[in-house]
Amino acid sequence: MAEHSFYAVGHGKKPGVYEKWTDVQEQIKDFPQPVYKKFATKEEAEEYVKVRRPERISLEVDEEADKFYAVARGKVVGIFTDYNEVKNHIADYPQPLYKKFEKLDEAKAYYKKYSNGEEDGNPKESKAHNTATDNNEKEVKETENVEEKKEQTNKGPSFYAVAYGHKTGVFKTWEECLEATKDFKGAKFKKFDNEEDAKLFVEGRNIKEAEDRKRAHSPDDVADGVEDKSAKKG
Repeated sequence: MAEHSFYAVGHGKKPGVYEKWTDVQEQIKDFPQPVYKKFATKEEAEEYVKVRRPERISLEVDEEADKFYAVARGKVVGIFTDYNEVKNHIADYPQPLYKKFEKLDEAKAYYKKYSNGEEDGNPKESKAHNTATDNNEKEVKETENVEEKKEQTNKGPSFYAVAYGHKTGVFKTWEECLEATKDFKGAKFKKFDNEEDAKLFVEGRNIKEAEDRKRAHSPDDVADGVEDKSAKKG
């Protein structure tokens, strides 16, 4: 007896759960970057579709903005002007899809194409969007870093204070800060707009932690421990 399979279409002409492969093909044919998967149980397939369904759509946007972010696939989809808002909408979402535009019309065309499959944009644009398809999350992270660097450049110099990490001190680039804190358990760092505040953060943290360590390992505690051991021997 052939095993029964369920096909979940997360992004296609009509997202949902299908039992026939021919039905799935109908939903994904000619749809830009379809997302689908085969499951042994209906519950798993339904969950796959459910987590890809957006919570809401937001298409109200300031038309005078100088940049627009089209989020075609995320927790909240639509057109946005704030990159931090975009990051919140795609965080923890499986295979998000978004792209930055200078023109609102282009952002809307991209949104329609990749969320609904409506083709009225430039077909060549598909190569340049930001996606985590095939678990390529590195690409998305790199895009985020580029956007963050642009934001920082626009706002003037930034100072990264590392109070606890492989290296402590004040750094002027995110790369240096990352190098000093990456894979360091309990790393403490913060971004500042001026160097003075950054230095105070580093110095203040270090003084506080030194005092905490002093209290935790006071000479009195050590002496008590030694005396206890010698008392037991006698």
